[in-house]
Amino acid sequence: MQAVTLSLADTKHRLYESLSALGLPGNKTEQYKNFAIKPILAKEYELLSPQISKPAHGSKIVIENGVVTRCPKDVKISFIQDFEADEQHYDALYFMSHILAPFVIEVELSGDATFEIRHKFTLKETLLAYRVCVKTVPNSKVEIFETFKTKKSANGLLLYGIDARVARDSTLRFIRDQNAKSKNATVIGTHRFNVEKQGAVELKTFDFGSGQALHLYKIDLANYAWADAQHLLLATEEARRGNVVLIKHNEPYAKSVQEARTILKDKATGIFDGKIFVGKEAQYANASQNSKAILLGESAHMYAKPQLEIHTDELEASHGSTIGQLEEDALFYLRSRGIGLEDAKKTLVLAFANTLIDTLGDGEIFDKIHSDFDKTYYA
Repeated sequence: MQAVTLSLADTKHRLYESLSALGLPGNKTEQYKNFAIKPILAKEYELLSPQISKPAHGSKIVIENGVVTRCPKDVKISFIQDFEADEQHYDALYFMSHILAPFVIEVELSGDATFEIRHKFTLKETLLAYRVCVKTVPNSKVEIFETFKTKKSANGLLLYGIDARVARDSTLRFIRDQNAKSKNATVIGTHRFNVEKQGAVELKTFDFGSGQALHLYKIDLANYAWADAQHLLLATEEARRGNVVLIKHNEPYAKSVQEARTILKDKATGIFDGKIFVGKEAQYANASQNSKAILLGESAHMYAKPQLEIHTDELEASHGSTIGQLEEDALFYLRSRGIGLEDAKKTLVLAFANTLIDTLGDGEIFDKIHSDFDKTYYA
């Protein structure tokens, strides 16, 4: 990686101090130790700086190689140079992406909204860092569908992230659909969701393919706030993909539900590192967490680490994790009804995945996720 010189006199000096305190992640860093981060950061990249632009009108927000090229008419885009990042974030690359990005792409909403954010990264051997901030307003409902196109980006690194503020009494439904092949760039997303009083965030991530991708989240919940985080991962070949999630109950009566389902083929590696933190001021919290994984390849590996850290006695909490292969009894039953082995396996795998896909409801997003899952499974 090319050296970047930063001065403590820089306007981002506090972020630089936070990065220095944490240090660049290595293979022993807790959230990266199963992701092989060291060789990724050791590569030589051309550093690409995002550019301020005047986007054309379109049906979605399109960010192409760091430039906002399209934007819906009812969405306001600003470029903020003095954005207040979360100085309490646990991940060093969160601070690095903020430091490397000359501005934050701020998406301001005036009420209810539904739109897509499409990331296009098409440059080889390039490091691109940028941040997107989303702000809802009180008493609104917002749905964002995030997609990626990373063709022709071999040996590149996309280091991006979402900073979302979910206003009081508002709901943000954030759906990510990411497909990546081994020849595409590595994608590392470092995110922060700040959910204010009686706000709600629904985070649904669908992560398929043979490439390398890791998403790291910090979700802060105020009193009576609610978080529902669901993650479906299908990894093939020699992929390394996963999610690292910290959900913090900071005030009373917050609720969080988290479920991760992982399917691993061939020599793929899956990662789920989830932690629910309930502070001493967060009485009457309700928190549940569950991770399930199916290994379809003898050389596949799953690293699951569900965790609860509790500092109050007034709460309801549970967590669990299971890792295994397809049930032989279920396969035998399907085959005894005349279904071939591969079709029987697919039936069970799809039933396992549909638990999360079906929560999307009918519509274009549901159809696209199903199609992407099928393409990856049969690839």
